[in-house]
Amino acid sequence: MRWLKRLNSRFDTQAKLRAAIVVLVPGLVVGLLLTRSLNATSTSANVRALGTDHGGQDEHPSGAAPPGTPHVRAPKPAPKLSTLVCVVSGEGLGEMNMDAVVIVEGGKLLAHYKEENEADQQRFAREYFPPGQKYRLLFGGGDAGTATVEKSGTGCNNIHAKVTIETSAKIHGHVMALATNSESLGRKPVARRAPTDSERAAVLDLVKKIYLQRKVTASLYRSLKVTNLTATDLDGDGKYELVGSFTLESKNKFERDLFLIAQPQGAGMRADYIRFQAYQPQSGFLSSIDFVDTLDLDGDGIGEIFAIQGGFDAYGYLIFKKRNGRWHQVFEAMGDAC
Repeated sequence: MRWLKRLNSRFDTQAKLRAAIVVLVPGLVVGLLLTRSLNATSTSANVRALGTDHGGQDEHPSGAAPPGTPHVRAPKPAPKLSTLVCVVSGEGLGEMNMDAVVIVEGGKLLAHYKEENEADQQRFAREYFPPGQKYRLLFGGGDAGTATVEKSGTGCNNIHAKVTIETSAKIHGHVMALATNSESLGRKPVARRAPTDSERAAVLDLVKKIYLQRKVTASLYRSLKVTNLTATDLDGDGKYELVGSFTLESKNKFERDLFLIAQPQGAGMRADYIRFQAYQPQSGFLSSIDFVDTLDLDGDGIGEIFAIQGGFDAYGYLIFKKRNGRWHQVFEAMGDAC
């Protein structure tokens, strides 16, 4: 029976409140009417005393909205965007593609959105790839122009942007660049160029030693292909390191790929980082790693290396960082996968 007592008590309280309202409301109404009457009389007297003639001017010079004006909500502020770094690639100025690679936040490298999450991809596209959005184009760790988003769309499983670029850098094929919305990253002079003849010869001598150490015959080595070889000053000491990608295919289609970071040593070159892969490609898709560009992401004075890696009807991006004198892969992101 306790629930019935609580219910009766609630009804008694509501009845008392209704009775109090009946008593109080008439008094409140009378009070409001008297207050309005007094305010109107006071205002009229003040106008007559000052001799004011509005003459059709705004009666609310302070900017306050007149009574009865509907309240308009201020638009929500645009979300604060994190620092984003993208890869720009293509075959010509009119066919440039931009892929988001990494968010840099508080010294950490983070995924730009959840993979295979369409809602998060669309949110990202709205915030970071709206038409007209401008990005700073970076080449060799420094400013090299701008990239402007024309449109964005979904590939097989990822968001891509079509961009127009303004730059003197020759971006095409395996020569790629970076882009960012950051105003602080990549503020040093561009430090990227083609290798000199002597640099190229020294690197190829080193590459030959690496392949021969892995039981590649001298005759097979003659089939070596240089995918990309770039000279870039990674640590700002004025001495250019060499970053290269090399492929070697045997008659049975067995692949031997090399991704190499080398630095000058006397008249030659020594290996700073070696990633050697020996494998049988699936349906002709290579897993080779190619240099994209370099950018100092954490301000330690040494540029991180961005690279692209192929896969089975897919590709992804890798980031390498030098710690305690050794290079390590520290991040990877999907480019797309069909």
